[in-house]
Amino acid sequence: MSNSQTFVMVVIPLSEVKKFVIIDLAAGTAIYYLLKLPLHSFLAASAGSMVGPLLIRQTLKLRRTK
Repeated sequence: MSNSQTFVMVVIPLSEVKKFVIIDLAAGTAIYYLLKLPLHSFLAASAGSMVGPLLIRQTLKLRRTK
């Protein structure tokens, strides 16, 4: 029996971490409060804070391909 163990190392670039923090955390929170304050609706604000970062990522992907 062979007792060789494999070691997997995953490297995440700092730019991807920054992008996650800016888009998901900062933009998602900002969108939540921008929708929550005028609409007074938790459901609309929650849905917007989920869909907003997805739309931001999609537009960034479209801009890169052009």
